[in-house]
Amino acid sequence: MDLTRASLLREMLSGTELGSRTTQFGYALRRFTTRRSGLMLFGPVDDEPWHLTAHLDDELRMAGVEDMRPSLVRWAPPPDAPPHLAIGLDRLRDAGRGESLLVVAEDAPTDTLLERISDVRRRGTTIFSIGNGDKELTSLSHEALVPELLVPDGFGWATREIEQTTVVDEGFETAQHLVSLAAADDEAGQSGWRRRLRNAIERLSGEPG
Repeated sequence: MDLTRASLLREMLSGTELGSRTTQFGYALRRFTTRRSGLMLFGPVDDEPWHLTAHLDDELRMAGVEDMRPSLVRWAPPPDAPPHLAIGLDRLRDAGRGESLLVVAEDAPTDTLLERISDVRRRGTTIFSIGNGDKELTSLSHEALVPELLVPDGFGWATREIEQTTVVDEGFETAQHLVSLAAADDEAGQSGWRRRLRNAIERLSGEPG
């Protein structure tokens, strides 16, 4: 899904549970990553989150957010990998406060993956996860997103009906697109009270209905 189609889908999902939760998740990801280059993405050894890393990098770059460019942490990068694809597990050992680890695991995480996440959490890193509702992963996460709970079979939306043909990706992938768009929002970089003040001003300055 390209950026134009993802943006259109996000607009159509405004007001649904999926749209609201992915926006909140993306905003929190931005708000709690306060150290430059402090956003790390991590996943199972056989399903590393390349896709989401690339989208986050593109959308944050286009939004001018240069201090939060994501890093893909890999289990065993090859020796000849380019620098941005050569970040190994040592990066997790260096993680700390002001940084965020976004874990993407569509299937049940292995014990080894959970142990790595637990170690990073103990160092003060904020843990975000997009998963399938696994209890252990959810308990390790400060913020957890479970697309399956927001996108039921047949895409039955909570507050607005949308033609099924407009949803071209599975729910798990769709949620990742929405999170990456939300993280790049101008409002994502504002504190909660600033967002509320801006929204109130916009409402007051609007034309009466």
